[in-house]
Amino acid sequence: MANLQPKRVMLWAYLRSLSTVFEFSLASRQETEVFHELYTLAYHFGEDRVFQGSEKRVPGYFFKAVIKTLESDCPGKDVMLCKDMAFCLDGKYDRLPKGYIHTFLIRDLRRSIASTCKNYIASNTPLELLPSSGGVKQLYDLHNYVTGTLKQKSIIIDAGDLANHPEKMIHKYCEAVEIPYCDSYINWKENNLEYWHTIWKQTALRNLLFDQAIRSTHFKPTLEKNKQMDIFEVPHQGHLQIETALPYYNELLQKRIRP
Repeated sequence: MANLQPKRVMLWAYLRSLSTVFEFSLASRQETEVFHELYTLAYHFGEDRVFQGSEKRVPGYFFKAVIKTLESDCPGKDVMLCKDMAFCLDGKYDRLPKGYIHTFLIRDLRRSIASTCKNYIASNTPLELLPSSGGVKQLYDLHNYVTGTLKQKSIIIDAGDLANHPEKMIHKYCEAVEIPYCDSYINWKENNLEYWHTIWKQTALRNLLFDQAIRSTHFKPTLEKNKQMDIFEVPHQGHLQIETALPYYNELLQKRIRP
């Protein structure tokens, strides 16, 4: 019997959108091969990097290596899934891997941009280096390319819906991309980093960017009062990002898969 090709899925997001928690949920299934932010790695640390705010480098790593990895075979796996940031494509859609279903994760801007600004400040990264619109416009543009040019159906999940209705939303996500549902998607083991590139495992980056996600074992409901608290923590640059991103976020929100 010929080997069946795995179902290939891209999960696109913007910064601090609960994407790593969702990734760990989906990575809990043994027959699924998961890739963590390969485009983000190239964008920030690769030989043809775009971001100029870091001295870290991954020698010999290029965007073309991302495409090669994602288009390769994974024997013994029936699903291949990569979670990544849409802005790290840098608007170059010829960098998209062939054969993938593209899906999108969004999150309330009061949570995502507030958290992004907090991380930039904690790492002494100038807020001027924030991706424009917090990466929301880039996600919106990619969604339009996927649905308009590639003629794929719109598959959008909202992080608030996912956190508050995880079993229902993951069932709907799996149905939309035609991958098996697994009970471990709701309760998974923490600290599953075996498949991450070594640079993401470095203590400083890991603790700054992924600490809570790494320690997660399930989804935690979103409280409305916490959203209101987050907005007061946003610096001026963050408020400008929210103002720019809001119309794109609202349009994506209206197209999302609902609980």
